[in-house]
Amino acid sequence: MVVQHKYLFSEHEDVRISIRLSEQAFHKSHAPLYANHLFCNSFAMSKIEKHLIEYYPDRTAIVIFDDMRENQCEKLNKGAISCGYELNDGQIDVEATYQIAKHSKNAVAIGFDAINDDDLILVRDDRLSDNIFILMYVSENDDEDDMEIIYDPENEYEICLY
Repeated sequence: MVVQHKYLFSEHEDVRISIRLSEQAFHKSHAPLYANHLFCNSFAMSKIEKHLIEYYPDRTAIVIFDDMRENQCEKLNKGAISCGYELNDGQIDVEATYQIAKHSKNAVAIGFDAINDDDLILVRDDRLSDNIFILMYVSENDDEDDMEIIYDPENEYEICLY
C-alpha cells in the first residue's frame, strides 16, 4: 500500500518547520501511518541539504549508506552534502545512488529522522516544481526496488491509494 499527499513549502517557515508540520498533518490524516518518503526537486533538496548541515551538527539524524559510514562521515564533517535517491523511469535507483555516493566529493544523505523516530527517505524528483514536496507512506511489505512510484505532479489530488 502506498499513501501520498502533496504539500507546499511555506515562504514564511524554514524548511525544517514546513516538513515537520507536514509530517504531523500527514499522520493526522492517515493515522496510524507516518510518512516514510519525501519527494522533491533539486532546488528544494538543496534547501534540505542546508537544513541538515545547519540543524544537525552532530550528524546523528542523517542517514547514509552504512557500509560507507567512515568515508561519508568525513565528507559530512566538511559540510559537503547532497541529498536524495535518484529516480530512474519513476523508480528509486538504489544502485545508481550508491555509485554516486561512492565517487562523489559530497556525502550522500538518503534520509533523516522522521517525527516517529524512523527514517524519512529522501528522493530527488525534478518533475516537481520548486515549492512542492510529496510525503509518502510505503508499506514495508512492498518491495521498494521493484515498485514503480506513480503520480502526476501536475495533478492537484490530495491522496492516492493503490
